[in-house]
Amino acid sequence: MSSGTVEPVSVDILGRLEALARFSADGPGVTRFVYDAAWCDAHRWLAKQAEALGLAATSDWAGNLFFHDPALEPGPNAPPVLLVGSHLDSVKHGGNYDGAYGTVTGLLMAAGNRGRAGLPVVGFVTCEEEDSRFHGGMMGGRSILGRVEDHDLDAVKDRDGVSWREALAFARERGCAAPLPSPLPRAPLFRPALQLELHIEQGPVLEAERLGLAIVERIAGYRRWIVRIEGAARHSGTTPMAMRHDALAAAAEMIAAAETVALEAGEPAVATAGFVRPSPGLFNVVPGACELWLEVRHDRPELLRALGEALTRRCEEIARRRGVRVALEEGAAQAPTPLSTGLAETAAGLAQELRIAYRRMPSGAAHDTMIFAQAGVPALMAFVPSRAGVSHSPDEFTAEADLIAGVRFMGALVRRLAERPPA
Repeated sequence: MSSGTVEPVSVDILGRLEALARFSADGPGVTRFVYDAAWCDAHRWLAKQAEALGLAATSDWAGNLFFHDPALEPGPNAPPVLLVGSHLDSVKHGGNYDGAYGTVTGLLMAAGNRGRAGLPVVGFVTCEEEDSRFHGGMMGGRSILGRVEDHDLDAVKDRDGVSWREALAFARERGCAAPLPSPLPRAPLFRPALQLELHIEQGPVLEAERLGLAIVERIAGYRRWIVRIEGAARHSGTTPMAMRHDALAAAAEMIAAAETVALEAGEPAVATAGFVRPSPGLFNVVPGACELWLEVRHDRPELLRALGEALTRRCEEIARRRGVRVALEEGAAQAPTPLSTGLAETAAGLAQELRIAYRRMPSGAAHDTMIFAQAGVPALMAFVPSRAGVSHSPDEFTAEADLIAGVRFMGALVRRLAERPPA
């Protein structure tokens, strides 16, 4: 290991991840939606962890959390910093590592570099990344960078009709967010000169190729639709099959069409139907209406656009043939995002020096890092292996040795970049 490694940051990664995973709603795995009670408990726990390591823990108005040297005061007069971190929220019944691994890494990077010369290192935790509660499109990263409008706080709502503003008030009452300013700030509490995120792969490639590390060169974008299908609710026993306008049957065909469109496009194209809700939902009634959620992903802009056009065209064709009406409401979207080639070269050179078996690869999953890169911040991700590629599941697992190796690599990379920031 190079002399640039900050060794103390690798202490008790697994223990901290297991402790953080305890902050969850009931049920298997980890369920921690932005601003809910488990999220607030986790937020306060992380702040206490930071303080125990000699750091200050500062929240912004959205509940994003920053770990920093107490001598480094946030605000417009603060120097540029190197940001390292990930997100606090989870999917429903997720695993112990997604987001949490990068969050703990950011905490330990800030602690391991406190008081050192060079570019200040600040850990960050975004309030939301997963779209599990709200479909606001990377609310955490966007709020850090001043890319949220005041009207978004009322327009973005969860399934129960609770607005972002209302949910944020719950967190603020529990000390997990700063007062809400008006107007919303355009500048972050800490201006990022560079941004890094360490994450589990969430896929099977590294394990299959027996590699310890991936350097992520670009992140796939996505397009999403809420598809509303209107057919005709009729008695299931008296309506002949040929005379039905079954909204759920149309949705089923659209789901199959999504799979076909992605297979025809070839890797790395993917398409997913993530939710379906027929109405009235009875044995003896032909479904008269159905809501369906569809998503496509690709790491190339022109191919993502073509994939989306092919899917929406097939949905409309299915609706016409079945005699149902369809409305496709496009939801949150992210453009495919290239990451910093300069940082990737530095990371690759370091991996070679440390004799770490690695590869370069794209990420099919969206991450906070893409928001920083889109804002013009030099940004980079690194992955460690996931067992069997399982993620967004209680079965998510990465070996402790791989977790520690990833943090040690990130410690060496952070130290190098802090000492010699790229021009």
